[in-house]
Amino acid sequence: MMTSPADLIADLDAALADAGTAITIRRYTAPTGTPRPKTDIDGIPAAVRGAHADELIEGVDQTASAVVLSPTGLAALLPLKKGDKAVIDGRERNIELPKPISVQGVLVRIDLLVAG
Repeated sequence: MMTSPADLIADLDAALADAGTAITIRRYTAPTGTPRPKTDIDGIPAAVRGAHADELIEGVDQTASAVVLSPTGLAALLPLKKGDKAVIDGRERNIELPKPISVQGVLVRIDLLVAG
């Protein structure tokens, strides 16, 4: 039996709910302003770990983290892009490399490389 994209998303959601950490995904909606306008989605379950050497890109050092997200709950900010932010343990970090993963044309997972 073939696994459907919905099944893959449900499995990832369950794994992240069980073992993930809650983060905030943030997009600033204007380049300036006080306070600078932004859109936050809080409480997104994520798997966060240090990035491996083979995952690093030019300009990103070993302090980077690899983050796995489900698309669930992120519709307002999809697609994620370089320059968006991930707030992890209270620290705003830059999304350097978003890697969407699709199955049968459906977004089922997002891998991020974050730094800063």
